[in-house]
Amino acid sequence: MTVKHTLLCHAVLVGLVALSSGCVVHEGSSAAREEGYREGYYDREHNRYYHEHSWHECMENDPYCR
Repeated sequence: MTVKHTLLCHAVLVGLVALSSGCVVHEGSSAAREEGYREGYYDREHNRYYHEHSWHECMENDPYCR
């Protein structure tokens, strides 16, 4: 009985480890959508530009905003 109990516990543990490996979330999930934007890209619709991997609002006389 002890051998079956140990074997069952190990099987459950291996199963949990196998299932948990499928739950890995990519760190930059929001960045995955913005991956295609290049440095200095100007978004007219939202009045912002893409610089150093993030969006910045356009200010008055900002050289990045055209």
